Amino acid sequence: MSSVLKKQYETRNEPSNEPSNEPSNEPSNKPSNEYLIPWYIIGVTAIICAATLVLIAFLGPIGQEIIQYRTSQSGIWQIAGQDLANLVLIAPISLIGGILCLARRAGSKYLLILTPITLMYTGLSMGIGQEWSNSAYSGNVEDYWWLFGILVIGGLILLLGSLSMFTEADAPDFKPRGLQIYVGLMIVFFLLFAVMWISQIQQVTSTGDLPDGSYKAAPTAFWAIRYLDLGVSIPLGFLALSLMLSKPKKAYSILLLFFGFFITIGTSVDMMAIVQVLNGDTETAKNGLVIFSILTFFSYGGLFYLVKDKLHRGVVKSSDNQN
Repeated sequence: MSSVLKKQYETRNEPSNEPSNEPSNEPSNKPSNEYLIPWYIIGVTAIICAATLVLIAFLGPIGQEIIQYRTSQSGIWQIAGQDLANLVLIAPISLIGGILCLARRAGSKYLLILTPITLMYTGLSMGIGQEWSNSAYSGNVEDYWWLFGILVIGGLILLLGSLSMFTEADAPDFKPRGLQIYVGLMIVFFLLFAVMWISQIQQVTSTGDLPDGSYKAAPTAFWAIRYLDLGVSIPLGFLALSLMLSKPKKAYSILLLFFGFFITIGTSVDMMAIVQVLNGDTETAKNGLVIFSILTFFSYGGLFYLVKDKLHRGVVKSSDNQN
């Protein structure tokens, strides 16, 4: 009896040529069927958000000027810069990501995860930041509230959906020394960003205005942006930097989400400043222009650092296929 049991045990433990159902640590080339939100909803939502951004730009100050925003002339120039960034960067990312998702391409997640927070930020800032109580500003932006609502809801769907697409196996290996240097530089500029906004708030609370008069021209927009940046953007920045040092592999998808937000919102702010300068806007924040430009540059660098192994692998794979 013992010899029979021993033989059965050895038979069970012999290596098998049959494919295993055990999970692999290697990244999958096919999208999973276990997304938190169905893949087709994620793809369609991304395309709708892209179309919404294009429509807002078409109806806005760089298009047909059908949407009349209730804000100052400087604010309208900033919205024009936002619309330009939407057309050249954010809408294409959402559109391509949505199409690839519907085509069941696993690489779509690297695009879809870049825009959710920016979409929600844009929708909220456009709606909340209007000078609703100031009778000096007239407009019809409230008639188009549903467009900004689509961005908020769509961003939320993409946020939950894109995060669920990633696993720890997608994360590359990180070199601690390089991470430490990068994080140190980013902390400095995030602190400068925070100090700049806090100093403006202190100036407003003590004198009632800013030197260029921009606060009295659009106080609602001032507080909406400062609350969103000091309550969302900057804390997200410090949280992302902390995760880069402590748990880069476990937090890989969150890092991509944060840095996607930094490059998209940073590009938008830079576009706003360019439009303001071209129009001779005296309310352009010169110090902010420098700080935002540097932050945007480092954000692109951080995102490249996070995906460079994927890009290299894709180039090598493409080269192998051609051979």
